[in-house]
Amino acid sequence: MKITPKKSLFTIFRPIPLCTTAHLRSIEQRYRHLPLMARAGKAAADFIMARFPDILAKENPTVVLCGPGNNGGDGLVVAYHLGAAGVNVYTIAPMIEKFSQDAQNALHTFLSGGATLDRTSSPFLPSVPKAPALIIDALFGIGLTRAPMTPFSEWIVWANTLRQTRHVPIVSLDIASGLESDTGFAHLPTISASATISFIAAKSGAFTLDGPDHSGEVHLATLDLPEEAWQETQGELLAETALTKLFPQILRRSCRNTHKGTFGTLGIIGGSESMTGAAIIAGRAAQGLGAGKVRVGFCADAPPSFDPVCPELMLTDADTLLTQSCDAWVVGCGLGIHRRAETTLEKITASKQPLLLDADALILLGRNAEIAKHIQERAAPTLLTPHPAEAARLLQCDTNTVQRDRVTAARMIAERYNAHTLLKGNGSIIASPDGRYAINTTGSPALSFGGSGDALSGMIGALLAQSVEASTALRFAVCLHGAAADAWEDRQQGRVGLTSAALLAQAQKIINKLAGNDQS
Repeated sequence: MKITPKKSLFTIFRPIPLCTTAHLRSIEQRYRHLPLMARAGKAAADFIMARFPDILAKENPTVVLCGPGNNGGDGLVVAYHLGAAGVNVYTIAPMIEKFSQDAQNALHTFLSGGATLDRTSSPFLPSVPKAPALIIDALFGIGLTRAPMTPFSEWIVWANTLRQTRHVPIVSLDIASGLESDTGFAHLPTISASATISFIAAKSGAFTLDGPDHSGEVHLATLDLPEEAWQETQGELLAETALTKLFPQILRRSCRNTHKGTFGTLGIIGGSESMTGAAIIAGRAAQGLGAGKVRVGFCADAPPSFDPVCPELMLTDADTLLTQSCDAWVVGCGLGIHRRAETTLEKITASKQPLLLDADALILLGRNAEIAKHIQERAAPTLLTPHPAEAARLLQCDTNTVQRDRVTAARMIAERYNAHTLLKGNGSIIASPDGRYAINTTGSPALSFGGSGDALSGMIGALLAQSVEASTALRFAVCLHGAAADAWEDRQQGRVGLTSAALLAQAQKIINKLAGNDQS
C-alpha cells in the first residue's frame, strides 16, 4: 500500500498529515463555508477517470453504492461527474431522507442532471442490469465505529465477492466502509478496496492493523485547503520519500578527516544461552550502518569470543561491557528474563547515554516497578521497541486492547515511560513523549522472520551512537528497515526467504544512494 500523489489532481504536503476523526471534524467545521463535498466528489471523479479509463469505457455500469451520511453525498457528486463525462453509472442510495443538507444539495444536483436513482434496500442488488465494471464504495465514512448494518453489510459482501471472483475494482471514498478511521480495526464485513481516495488528510486507520489489507493504494486529495489547516496535527505518515527528509548528515561521510571514534561506540547487551545469535544480529546491523565501534556483551555463561562473519565486532560478557564507555546502548536482544538479566538492566538504566530497550528488556521493564521508575526519570533519551504482546505488558493490559487502538497504545507507552516508542506491527507506530506520532508505510510480510527486530535494534543503535537525535534515529531506521525489505522483495519478486544479512545489504545500498555514494 502506498501514497501515490497525482500532481494534476492532488496537493501533497510533506510531511503527509495524519488526522484523527475529531481533528477532521474540527477542520470540516472551520472550513464549512467552502464546498468541501463538491470538491471531494470532483477530486474523486477525476482520480477514477484517470486511474480506470479502460474500465469506465465498458458498457457494464459503474455502480455507486451510497450510504445514509455525507459519504453517500460524496458518492452522488462522483456519480454526477462520471455521468456528465459519458460513463454508464448506476447509482443506489436507499436512505436519502437521512441526508444532511450538503448531501441533499448533492442529490438535487445529481437529479437535476437527468440521472436516475435506485432506492432499493435489497441486500442482493437484483436491479443492477449487468455485472459492474467498477464499484464505488460511498457507504460509510470516518464516523463508523460499529459493524455495518443490513442492507449495507450484504452489499459489502456482494462487492468483495465480485472483486475476488471477477476482479471488479472497488474504489472507496475517504475510508473503506467497515474500517475504523482512527484504529484500522476492520468490522465484519469491511470493503476490500483496490484504491482509496482520502479527503483532506490521511487517516491512521488506512495504514495500520487491518487498514492496509482493506485500503489498496491510498491517494490523498487535500481539497485545496490552506496548509494552516493542519497546523495542530500531531501525526504524520512515513513513506519511503521520508528517508530523504530524515537522512542524517553524518551518514554522508562528507568530511575526510575522521576516524572510528568520530562515529561513536555502541554497546549491545543481550544473548543469553541459546539466544546469542540475537545480539550478534544486532551487532552486525549496527556495524553495517556505520557505528565506529560495536561492543557486544553476552549474558550467556560461555559467550562466543568472536564473530567469524563480522570479526569487527568486539565480543565480551555483559558485566565487563558495563564497565566500558559507550556512546549509546541497545539492551534486550536475546537477553533472557532471569535474575542476571534483571540486574544488568537495573545497572544500565543509570547510564547517561541514549538507551534502547527491546525484547526481553521490555518484559523485565513491564514487571519491575523500580526499573520503570528509573526509566521514567532518565535525562538521556530512552527508546522502547515493543511488539504488541510486549506493549501489553508495558501497559498492564491484554494484546487485543493494544491492537484495538495501536496509535493510542503507542502514545500511552511514550508518555508513561518518557520514551520514544515504536509499536511494531502492520503499520508500525512511532510515538514521542510529547504526543507526536507517525505511522510507517514501508515494509511487508517479508519482514516476518526471526532476527528482523534484532537487526532493527542494531540499526537504530548505530544511529544513536553516531549522535543522531533519538526521534530522527527511530523514524529513519524504521522507514529504512521497511524500505530495504521492499527493495529485496522487488529484486526477488517475492516475499519468502528474507534474512537479516540480505536486509542489511539492501539498507546499505539505500543509504549510499541517498548519500550520493552509489556508483552503480
